[in-house]
Amino acid sequence: MVPHNDPAKQPAHVAPVLAGFEIPTPHGPALASSLLGLTRPTENMVTVPTDGPPRKPALLAAFLESDRTITLDIPRDNRLEAAAKLIESSLVGEATKSIRLACALFLNIAADFYQVGRPDVRVLAARPIRSREGGWATELFGDYDPETKLIRVWMRTAMRKQITSFGTFFSTVCHEFCHHLDYQRFRYGESWHTRGFYERTAALYHHARGTPAKRLVWLRMSGRRWRIDWARTNRGS
Repeated sequence: MVPHNDPAKQPAHVAPVLAGFEIPTPHGPALASSLLGLTRPTENMVTVPTDGPPRKPALLAAFLESDRTITLDIPRDNRLEAAAKLIESSLVGEATKSIRLACALFLNIAADFYQVGRPDVRVLAARPIRSREGGWATELFGDYDPETKLIRVWMRTAMRKQITSFGTFFSTVCHEFCHHLDYQRFRYGESWHTRGFYERTAALYHHARGTPAKRLVWLRMSGRRWRIDWARTNRGS
């Protein structure tokens, strides 16, 4: 495991220890939002597929269970929505401490509702960029360490260092918390980006924002992976 002692010196993603939200640039911010149905993707947007199933039989059963679990219990009151609004207002002030405290409040309320341990959270500055072969680069929006139960989220864009939009930032918080639930509530042993994972994340996000959830329509890809069919999802078909 790579400890989070110095974020600037840590690799952007260490699998399977770190469950990270890392997506291609230059369409990263829009894609982060569109994964939860916040924006209508553009035609040239890169679509991130689900993870492929593991080869080990012991892990495959948990993977398939995660893929099948497309619902998530949500509170019948507005406790999460109120906490989410505090995150939104704190982003306007751009003060790291205030944003971290607001995130901690939301995560503590969510953890208590789901009866799991409270994760720690760290809010960092500009998103790290990793260069890849073929001229691609990826931005890391957030990650989760199941050993330390630490969620890290980045509050500024990678290139211009501007404050991240609330939709993108909050979707990352929900994304990383759902990794926490995979380990602490569902006991999967690992946390994969399955269809069920994205459905559960969307349920949490939309409930906390008070926005209507869209039914995600999936297209099969090679390697037993899936991607969202945004045309049909946005049509509601």
